[in-house]
Amino acid sequence: MNDSFKTLIDFTIQGIDESGLGYSFDENKNMHLIPYTLSGEQVRVNFENKVKKKFYYSIDNLLQHSEERSKEVCEHFQKCGGCLLQHWKYEHYKTWKFNLINKPIIKLIPRTKILKMISTKEYTRRRSKFFLHNFNNNFTIGFKKYRSHDFIDIKNCAILDPEIMNFINSFKLILKKSFLHKYNLIININKLDFGLDILIQTNKSLVLDKLVNLFQNINARIVRVSLQYKNQNPDLILMHHINKISFDNQNVYSLIPPGGFIQATKIGETELIKNILNEINNDKNISILDLFSGSGTFSLPLLKKGWKVHAIDGNKNSIEALIRASKEQTLYNKIQYNSSNLMKNKLDVEFLKQFDLIIIDPPRAGAILQISAISDAKVKKIISISCNVLTFLRDTKLLLSRGYSLKYILPIDQFLYTSHLEIFSVFEYEN
Repeated sequence: MNDSFKTLIDFTIQGIDESGLGYSFDENKNMHLIPYTLSGEQVRVNFENKVKKKFYYSIDNLLQHSEERSKEVCEHFQKCGGCLLQHWKYEHYKTWKFNLINKPIIKLIPRTKILKMISTKEYTRRRSKFFLHNFNNNFTIGFKKYRSHDFIDIKNCAILDPEIMNFINSFKLILKKSFLHKYNLIININKLDFGLDILIQTNKSLVLDKLVNLFQNINARIVRVSLQYKNQNPDLILMHHINKISFDNQNVYSLIPPGGFIQATKIGETELIKNILNEINNDKNISILDLFSGSGTFSLPLLKKGWKVHAIDGNKNSIEALIRASKEQTLYNKIQYNSSNLMKNKLDVEFLKQFDLIIIDPPRAGAILQISAISDAKVKKIISISCNVLTFLRDTKLLLSRGYSLKYILPIDQFLYTSHLEIFSVFEYEN
């Protein structure tokens, strides 16, 4: 990239890419990416940087607006790196989001059944990670800026459950008068049945008694506060209520360890559980394996409905929480379990052959290791839940090459105004 590119440049936006950025190609087929823009808009931009063959810019001036442009819903939009697409009228954003999976799947398997996308709502996300950052005795609590290691202080968020933001704003007021604002911390928050479950992560040792006093003075519904020093097991700071999360319409609950995984929204969680139960129907004789089970989001509703389940997860605290919840609800005789790092340890094919159905819900990186093992075992049915279109497509290609067919896909937008998409899918072995 020569220095002439660092001057102001005008572009006409030709489309929105799979990450949510407006793009424009020049006569040399270079790709120029500009956030917060829409197709057809004319923009004047500043060059920021180049990554491989892609050039990135920031907006200097929006010269011509699209009719699809909408007023953003958050005061931090274009500063916070969490949302890229609040400026797009929802019906157009929704079509783009659906096509993130629709277009590549139809190209790969033309007659694939893709169900109508389930949409979540603003102010419904129930888990988040905040950063407490101190610089020259001035602190911020918020998120990282777009394409930056800097932080922006967050006062409101159009995505998060308001109870989470109310806690953060109350926490800020307390911090000004406390010792804690001098530290750099990560604050993980899950909203459970009886309030907020908070995990503080730090690389410096903190006095637990001081933390107890601090959190007792915060005006918020707090279930539990835990402190994790480096990679050690968390210490309990205080606990006001049981760490319980219930599943709608299933009359069953899970117990979540500090910082444990929960689905991003209640709407998304309910849809995933409902579709798993619908897919299994009433066949009580099938054997089920739940991979990346966590604390039992899927295992516990299945146990409650009468199925026997084998659950595996790499987090021992999550497995322990699952077992405790199963014992409390007299479901223990129906479950088998073990802990294993599923991202590194490939499961034995002979072990996998004993199951009629495998549910797999891996992290964003996917689990190609286990998908390969499952397909080698020729397991009859796979329910795959993925939050990454690219890794889902990769895994799908492998399964198709091993004799599986894709029965259907259900997209669920749990991550509003971003390129992330939850994909529920069912594969069946045909041979």
